[in-house]
Amino acid sequence: MNIGILEYDKEVAYQLSNIAKDECLNAQVTLWEQTADMKEEISKECHYKIVFLSLEKDALDIIEYSRRLQEVNPEIKVIFTSELNDSVFEVFQASPTYVLKKPLSVDHVKKSLQKAQRELDLSREKSFTVINKQGIFTIPYRDIYYVESDKRKLNIYGEHGLVKSINLKISDFLKYEHGIYFLQCHKSYAVNLMHISQLEKYEIALKNGMKLPISQSRYMETRSLYTNYLEEE
Repeated sequence: MNIGILEYDKEVAYQLSNIAKDECLNAQVTLWEQTADMKEEISKECHYKIVFLSLEKDALDIIEYSRRLQEVNPEIKVIFTSELNDSVFEVFQASPTYVLKKPLSVDHVKKSLQKAQRELDLSREKSFTVINKQGIFTIPYRDIYYVESDKRKLNIYGEHGLVKSINLKISDFLKYEHGIYFLQCHKSYAVNLMHISQLEKYEIALKNGMKLPISQSRYMETRSLYTNYLEEE
């Protein structure tokens, strides 16, 4: 596994590198001290699975870059490190796997790596499968952006729109994946946590530009579940 670390503080960089090597067996770790070096390396070949990005310099540029990076490679896991106030995290246009506050906690760094590896494993291996009279339908969970309940049918949407309609209740769909990937933000919608770009009051923006409503009664729960997904606190 290839891990990249953009960090301006050498001591913090080596700390992250050592933890990453201990936590991720056979990991190849690359350190960048400059944003330009990181962008140049990744532009050559985006083979990194996990990247730590410091927000101590050019924070908005880094956030926007990570958002575009995830559009090109949805499976890459981004972990931000910063001394910024918690309130800033709400305006991120990217979808970080984890947010680490400085000074770093070794335990939190390990948790962020474990979460990133778990998401990589899930996105590679797990699929939603339905067997009925029409045949067998299988789609990886990572390819499902959201599902919509439409009377007795469940409409499954991917990056570019409707993928398939099947006879299934949204509650039964959520039982299939055990609440690992999706949260139900509305009585008619369940959204894939991996594809949320931004959560605003009563609305969720996805990485493909789609927007979904959040029921007023579900807003606090939705916000809490998404925050836990990002930070696992």
